[in-house]
Amino acid sequence: MKKVIFFTDLSQLPEAMERIGINVFSDQRVLVKLHMGEVKNKYFPKPAYVRKHVDLLHSINADPFLYDTTVLYKSPRRLKTGYQKVAKLHGFTKKNVGCDVIIDDAGNPVEIEGETYTVGETLDKTDYVLSLAHVKGHNATGMGGAIKNFGMGGVTKETKKWLHHGSKPVYKKDKCTYCGVCSEVCPFNAIKVKKSDWKWSNRSCFGCGVCIENCDFNALDYQRYDLQYTLACAAKACVTDKNVIYVNEVKRISKNCDCDPFAGPLICPDIGYVASTDIVAVDAASLDLINNVKPDIFKKTNNVDPEKQIKYGEEIGLGTTDYELISL
Repeated sequence: MKKVIFFTDLSQLPEAMERIGINVFSDQRVLVKLHMGEVKNKYFPKPAYVRKHVDLLHSINADPFLYDTTVLYKSPRRLKTGYQKVAKLHGFTKKNVGCDVIIDDAGNPVEIEGETYTVGETLDKTDYVLSLAHVKGHNATGMGGAIKNFGMGGVTKETKKWLHHGSKPVYKKDKCTYCGVCSEVCPFNAIKVKKSDWKWSNRSCFGCGVCIENCDFNALDYQRYDLQYTLACAAKACVTDKNVIYVNEVKRISKNCDCDPFAGPLICPDIGYVASTDIVAVDAASLDLINNVKPDIFKKTNNVDPEKQIKYGEEIGLGTTDYELISL
């Protein structure tokens, strides 16, 4: 059973981190993995919050730096220089956070479950990692937490593209009832259904797999894999054999991701923070805490079951859902 620490006040952060075992980071170069927000997004982790973790690392003589990778979609963050500008715009400067910011665009191949995932090169070669994930909804994976922080945020654009492409739908006409549910739930308006006519736009499709998950007649299948499965595999490629502490901020819980300029509205009250050395346990605990307040809110809001990424993670040995929640 993995230990998960739950606390509601940042003054409790030092105690929480001590219980988790932060001293393993003493005298080490520590990569702090986080999402520094899309332009116009207002829910991403704030520099003042991040600074508290950086200062704590400095107090044990660690050498931290903030880290993320470039994105696949059209955004200033698609390029390293553009992401650096956005990070600065959002207050992630050495003056504000107390350390450097590194953005990766290239990576190194890591094989997991028979497939190759290209992990950001700096992350790949760093043995000590602190994950600062903001828990929120996501229109493709239901929820974004620690698994998504690495599964999508720790890999290169080429792997991001491969993850999404593999989750695009394959249509089986003989099983289609033209009920139109796939069209209704598609967050990208890539499917049109009229009477006995089913049309899909490959160009509009983002490869989220939401249509497949919501088809009750098995008329749709994945081209390769469920996105949430490969997300868990990619996360495993990022963190295997590393010393990692995961801190999930379960606050400002928006409908969509920090990569969405218009991610609102907020769909759940603030809950607090959870910390663990197990990526699956920390996400499972975060989701359980949210469901205790707003049952199945992510699934109801985004038509995707976020527990799938957690279950897949457990199946491939990424972590465990068997956790003990310890409240400070």
